[in-house]
Amino acid sequence: MQADVSAVAVDAGGNVYIGGKFSEAGGTKVSGIARWDGKLWSPLGSGMDGLVKAMVVDAAGNLYAGGSFTVAGGVTAKHVARWNGSQWSALGGGMNGSVESLVLDGAGQFYRLQK
Repeated sequence: MQADVSAVAVDAGGNVYIGGKFSEAGGTKVSGIARWDGKLWSPLGSGMDGLVKAMVVDAAGNLYAGGSFTVAGGVTAKHVARWNGSQWSALGGGMNGSVESLVLDGAGQFYRLQK
């Protein structure tokens, strides 16, 4: 299986998040999304059931992921989800199609571009 990374985000603590279509990061089993803490790769819950195409981290440290997935960490999350450091949650009813990009403005407002 070919592994592809299509999104990268970094939080204020220096953790690096990668998203895409892959099942392993540095020998650790993951599902489309992983975190590098400077020493080790780790999964974010049980990961995603589809491709992660975009990610952004807010000032509070929440990671938002968008893509063509419909489940994040076992939670139904249509194409967009939030990781709070310990679990995934859906953003409302989600989107009706793949999310291509995510942006936070200077006021912390969250935007997503849907294809």
